[in-house]
Amino acid sequence: MLKKLVGLGVIMGTSVLVLSGCFSFIPNNKMREEAILVEKDKVKALEVDIDLGVGELTVSSGAKEWVEGKADYNIKKLAPQVDYDVHGDTGEVDIQHKGSTKLGISNIKNTWAIQLNDSIPMDLTVETGASLANLDLQGLQLEKLDIDAGVGDVTVNLGGDWKKSFKTSIETGVGQTTVILPSKVGVKLTTEKGIGSSNIEGLVSKGQGVYVNEAYDKADVVLEVHSELGVGDITFKLDQ
Repeated sequence: MLKKLVGLGVIMGTSVLVLSGCFSFIPNNKMREEAILVEKDKVKALEVDIDLGVGELTVSSGAKEWVEGKADYNIKKLAPQVDYDVHGDTGEVDIQHKGSTKLGISNIKNTWAIQLNDSIPMDLTVETGASLANLDLQGLQLEKLDIDAGVGDVTVNLGGDWKKSFKTSIETGVGQTTVILPSKVGVKLTTEKGIGSSNIEGLVSKGQGVYVNEAYDKADVVLEVHSELGVGDITFKLDQ
Protein backbone atom coordinates (compact mmCIF):
# COMPACT_ATOMS: atom_id res chain seq x y z
CA MET A 1 0.00 0.00 0.00
CA LEU A 2 2.91 2.36 0.76
CA LYS A 3 4.31 1.88 -2.71
CA LYS A 4 1.00 2.82 -4.27
CA LEU A 5 0.62 5.93 -2.10
CA VAL A 6 4.10 7.11 -3.11
CA GLY A 7 3.10 6.78 -6.75
CA LEU A 8 -0.15 8.60 -6.13
CA GLY A 9 1.74 11.43 -4.46
CA VAL A 10 3.61 11.99 -7.71
CA ILE A 11 0.49 12.13 -9.85
CA MET A 12 -1.87 14.04 -7.56
CA GLY A 13 -0.71 17.38 -8.84
CA THR A 14 -1.56 16.45 -12.41
CA SER A 15 -4.70 14.39 -11.83
CA VAL A 16 -7.07 17.28 -12.54
CA LEU A 17 -5.21 18.09 -15.74
CA VAL A 18 -5.20 14.47 -16.84
CA LEU A 19 -8.93 14.05 -16.34
CA SER A 20 -9.68 17.38 -17.95
CA GLY A 21 -7.60 16.40 -20.95
CA CYS A 22 -9.26 13.00 -21.27
CA PHE A 23 -12.87 13.93 -20.93
CA SER A 24 -13.37 17.61 -21.71
CA PHE A 25 -11.06 18.49 -24.58
CA ILE A 26 -12.32 17.55 -28.06
CA PRO A 27 -9.26 16.48 -30.06
CA ASN A 28 -8.71 16.88 -33.78
CA ASN A 29 -7.72 13.25 -34.34
CA LYS A 30 -10.20 11.18 -36.33
CA MET A 31 -12.38 8.91 -34.19
CA ARG A 32 -12.31 5.16 -34.77
CA GLU A 33 -14.76 2.48 -33.66
CA GLU A 34 -13.82 -1.14 -32.96
CA ALA A 35 -15.83 -4.12 -31.75
CA ILE A 36 -14.93 -5.97 -28.56
CA LEU A 37 -16.02 -9.60 -28.83
CA VAL A 38 -15.35 -13.00 -27.28
CA GLU A 39 -17.67 -15.67 -28.67
CA LYS A 40 -19.36 -18.34 -26.59
CA ASP A 41 -17.77 -21.78 -26.44
CA LYS A 42 -17.93 -24.85 -24.16
CA VAL A 43 -15.99 -23.53 -21.16
CA LYS A 44 -17.71 -23.69 -17.77
CA ALA A 45 -16.14 -20.59 -16.16
CA LEU A 46 -14.45 -17.33 -17.15
CA GLU A 47 -11.59 -15.27 -15.81
CA VAL A 48 -11.98 -11.74 -17.17
CA ASP A 49 -9.29 -9.06 -16.83
CA ILE A 50 -10.08 -5.54 -18.09
CA ASP A 51 -7.27 -2.98 -17.98
CA LEU A 52 -8.07 0.57 -19.18
CA GLY A 53 -5.09 2.87 -18.82
CA VAL A 54 -6.85 6.06 -19.88
CA GLY A 55 -10.37 6.97 -20.93
CA GLU A 56 -13.94 6.11 -19.95
CA LEU A 57 -15.15 2.59 -19.15
CA THR A 58 -18.60 1.10 -18.66
CA VAL A 59 -19.10 -2.56 -17.75
CA SER A 60 -22.49 -4.27 -17.44
CA SER A 61 -24.23 -7.61 -17.90
CA GLY A 62 -26.39 -8.63 -20.86
CA ALA A 63 -23.99 -10.06 -23.44
CA LYS A 64 -25.24 -13.03 -25.49
CA GLU A 65 -21.66 -14.05 -26.26
CA TRP A 66 -19.09 -14.22 -23.45
CA VAL A 67 -18.08 -10.60 -24.04
CA GLU A 68 -19.56 -7.95 -26.32
CA GLY A 69 -18.96 -4.26 -26.70
CA LYS A 70 -17.20 -1.52 -28.60
CA ALA A 71 -14.42 1.02 -28.25
CA ASP A 72 -14.43 4.56 -29.63
CA TYR A 73 -10.96 6.12 -29.71
CA ASN A 74 -8.88 8.61 -31.65
CA ILE A 75 -5.34 7.25 -31.31
CA LYS A 76 -4.28 3.82 -32.62
CA LYS A 77 -2.40 2.96 -29.42
CA LEU A 78 -5.67 3.22 -27.49
CA ALA A 79 -7.35 0.46 -29.51
CA PRO A 80 -8.45 -2.49 -27.36
CA GLN A 81 -6.50 -5.73 -27.63
CA VAL A 82 -8.66 -8.75 -26.79
CA ASP A 83 -6.93 -12.04 -25.98
CA TYR A 84 -8.75 -15.29 -25.20
CA ASP A 85 -7.19 -18.56 -24.06
CA VAL A 86 -8.76 -21.76 -22.76
CA HIS A 87 -7.22 -23.77 -19.93
CA GLY A 88 -9.25 -26.85 -19.12
CA ASP A 89 -12.83 -25.75 -18.48
CA THR A 90 -11.89 -22.09 -17.93
CA GLY A 91 -11.77 -19.35 -20.53
CA GLU A 92 -9.31 -16.51 -19.85
CA VAL A 93 -10.24 -13.11 -21.29
CA ASP A 94 -7.76 -10.22 -21.29
CA ILE A 95 -8.74 -6.79 -22.61
CA GLN A 96 -6.18 -3.99 -22.62
CA HIS A 97 -4.70 -1.28 -24.83
CA LYS A 98 -2.65 -2.33 -27.84
CA GLY A 99 -0.03 0.31 -27.14
CA SER A 100 1.34 2.60 -24.45
CA THR A 101 -0.98 5.16 -22.84
CA LYS A 102 1.89 7.60 -22.27
CA LEU A 103 0.39 10.16 -24.63
CA GLY A 104 -0.13 13.91 -24.76
CA ILE A 105 -2.92 14.83 -22.33
CA SER A 106 -4.95 16.97 -24.72
CA ASN A 107 -4.90 14.38 -27.54
CA ILE A 108 -6.90 11.62 -25.89
CA LYS A 109 -10.48 10.53 -26.50
CA ASN A 110 -11.23 6.94 -25.55
CA THR A 111 -14.45 5.19 -24.50
CA TRP A 112 -14.98 1.48 -23.90
CA ALA A 113 -18.45 -0.02 -23.37
CA ILE A 114 -18.30 -3.70 -22.40
CA GLN A 115 -21.07 -6.21 -21.70
CA LEU A 116 -20.42 -9.54 -19.96
CA ASN A 117 -22.45 -12.75 -20.08
CA ASP A 118 -24.53 -13.40 -16.95
CA SER A 119 -25.01 -17.17 -17.43
CA ILE A 120 -21.49 -18.34 -16.52
CA PRO A 121 -19.44 -18.19 -13.27
CA MET A 122 -16.81 -15.49 -13.50
CA ASP A 123 -13.74 -14.07 -11.77
CA LEU A 124 -13.55 -10.40 -12.76
CA THR A 125 -10.59 -8.02 -12.44
CA VAL A 126 -10.87 -4.36 -13.45
CA GLU A 127 -7.88 -2.01 -13.44
CA THR A 128 -8.13 1.65 -14.37
CA GLY A 129 -5.51 4.37 -14.74
CA ALA A 130 -6.52 7.95 -15.54
CA SER A 131 -10.10 6.91 -16.14
CA LEU A 132 -13.76 7.30 -15.35
CA ALA A 133 -15.46 3.95 -14.71
CA ASN A 134 -19.06 2.86 -14.24
CA LEU A 135 -19.27 -0.83 -13.30
CA ASP A 136 -22.87 -2.07 -13.08
CA LEU A 137 -22.24 -5.68 -12.11
CA GLN A 138 -25.76 -6.65 -11.06
CA GLY A 139 -26.85 -10.02 -12.40
CA LEU A 140 -23.40 -11.43 -13.14
CA GLN A 141 -22.40 -14.79 -11.65
CA LEU A 142 -19.40 -13.43 -9.83
CA GLU A 143 -17.08 -15.81 -8.01
CA LYS A 144 -14.48 -13.15 -7.21
CA LEU A 145 -14.11 -9.44 -7.94
CA ASP A 146 -10.95 -7.29 -7.82
CA ILE A 147 -10.97 -3.56 -8.62
CA ASP A 148 -7.83 -1.41 -8.70
CA ALA A 149 -8.55 2.24 -9.48
CA GLY A 150 -5.98 4.92 -10.28
CA VAL A 151 -6.92 8.54 -11.02
CA GLY A 152 -10.60 9.25 -11.62
CA ASP A 153 -14.12 8.59 -10.39
CA VAL A 154 -15.44 5.04 -10.11
CA THR A 155 -18.97 3.75 -9.47
CA VAL A 156 -19.46 0.06 -8.63
CA ASN A 157 -23.01 -1.32 -8.42
CA LEU A 158 -23.19 -4.61 -6.50
CA GLY A 159 -26.84 -4.26 -5.58
CA GLY A 160 -29.47 -6.91 -6.05
CA ASP A 161 -30.26 -10.42 -4.85
CA TRP A 162 -27.07 -12.45 -5.26
CA LYS A 163 -27.41 -16.25 -5.35
CA LYS A 164 -23.87 -17.13 -4.27
CA SER A 165 -21.31 -15.70 -1.84
CA PHE A 166 -18.12 -14.15 -3.19
CA LYS A 167 -15.23 -11.92 -2.13
CA THR A 168 -14.46 -8.45 -3.43
CA SER A 169 -11.28 -6.39 -3.17
CA ILE A 170 -11.46 -2.67 -3.98
CA GLU A 171 -8.30 -0.55 -4.00
CA THR A 172 -8.80 3.14 -4.74
CA GLY A 173 -6.44 5.90 -5.76
CA VAL A 174 -7.20 9.57 -6.50
CA GLY A 175 -10.84 10.48 -7.04
CA GLN A 176 -14.35 9.70 -5.82
CA THR A 177 -15.43 6.06 -5.55
CA THR A 178 -19.03 5.01 -4.91
CA VAL A 179 -19.89 1.40 -4.10
CA ILE A 180 -23.54 0.28 -3.98
CA LEU A 181 -24.02 -2.83 -1.82
CA PRO A 182 -26.98 -5.23 -1.58
CA SER A 183 -29.51 -5.14 1.24
CA LYS A 184 -31.21 -8.49 0.48
CA VAL A 185 -28.10 -10.62 1.11
CA GLY A 186 -25.42 -10.32 3.78
CA VAL A 187 -22.56 -7.85 3.51
CA LYS A 188 -19.34 -7.75 5.54
CA LEU A 189 -17.20 -4.73 4.75
CA THR A 190 -13.60 -4.42 5.98
CA THR A 191 -11.89 -1.08 5.37
CA GLU A 192 -8.25 0.03 5.46
CA LYS A 193 -8.14 3.81 5.48
CA GLY A 194 -5.51 5.80 3.62
CA ILE A 195 -5.10 9.56 3.23
CA GLY A 196 -8.62 10.02 1.88
CA SER A 197 -11.99 9.82 3.61
CA SER A 198 -14.74 7.20 3.72
CA ASN A 199 -18.50 7.53 4.11
CA ILE A 200 -20.45 4.41 5.09
CA GLU A 201 -24.24 4.58 4.88
CA GLY A 202 -26.73 2.00 6.17
CA LEU A 203 -24.18 -0.43 7.65
CA VAL A 204 -23.47 -1.15 11.32
CA SER A 205 -19.95 -0.78 12.70
CA LYS A 206 -18.46 -3.82 14.44
CA GLY A 207 -15.22 -2.02 15.27
CA GLN A 208 -11.72 -2.14 13.80
CA GLY A 209 -12.92 -1.07 10.36
CA VAL A 210 -15.55 -3.82 10.02
CA TYR A 211 -19.16 -3.08 9.03
CA VAL A 212 -22.16 -5.31 8.28
CA ASN A 213 -25.68 -4.82 6.96
CA GLU A 214 -28.88 -5.89 8.71
CA ALA A 215 -29.14 -9.10 6.67
CA TYR A 216 -25.66 -10.31 7.61
CA ASP A 217 -26.36 -12.27 10.82
CA LYS A 218 -28.96 -14.57 9.26
CA ALA A 219 -27.72 -14.58 5.66
CA ASP A 220 -26.82 -17.73 3.71
CA VAL A 221 -25.25 -15.59 0.99
CA VAL A 222 -22.61 -13.06 2.03
CA LEU A 223 -20.54 -10.57 0.04
CA GLU A 224 -17.20 -10.02 1.76
CA VAL A 225 -15.81 -6.66 0.65
CA HIS A 226 -12.26 -5.57 1.48
CA SER A 227 -11.44 -1.93 0.72
CA GLU A 228 -8.08 -0.15 0.68
CA LEU A 229 -8.48 3.61 0.43
CA GLY A 230 -5.80 5.72 -1.22
CA VAL A 231 -5.89 9.51 -1.54
CA GLY A 232 -9.47 9.95 -2.72
CA ASP A 233 -12.89 9.55 -1.13
CA ILE A 234 -15.09 6.46 -1.04
CA THR A 235 -18.78 6.03 -0.23
CA PHE A 236 -20.47 2.74 0.58
CA LYS A 237 -24.26 2.64 0.55
CA LEU A 238 -27.06 0.08 0.30
CA ASP A 239 -29.23 -0.36 -2.76
CA GLN A 240 -32.37 0.50 -0.79
